[in-house]
Amino acid sequence: MSTPTHFKSGREGRGAAFVADHHGSEHARFMRLTSYALAPLGILAVWYLAGVVGLSADGVRAAIGRPFPALTLIAFGVIGMIHAREGMNEIILDYVHDPALKDKALRANQWAARAIAALWTLALMLIAAPR
Repeated sequence: MSTPTHFKSGREGRGAAFVADHHGSEHARFMRLTSYALAPLGILAVWYLAGVVGLSADGVRAAIGRPFPALTLIAFGVIGMIHAREGMNEIILDYVHDPALKDKALRANQWAARAIAALWTLALMLIAAPR
């Protein structure tokens, strides 16, 4: 036996604007996966960067010039920027209400993340390049 209620789910009428479109679950899953990747990469990146403290420039080149440390640092930078970009996208979507400004902010965020990831990769490649 059920009793009728006057509860409106919000899927129609005035409450429709407050119903989740389930976009957040995909975003949360993506952020969780990139976090899982960033945890060991972050530990390795700190390990490698702490290991080059006090070395000469040639010593840093030799340490980072090996394939595994270089690829680890590049992966950490690129995945970190993807993670940061997605987080910033959610902040922009939540708090910027003007559609034109929102579009500009999302584009600027995307290009800034690409530029930072590219500069990170280029810098590591220049450091690791043999002389």
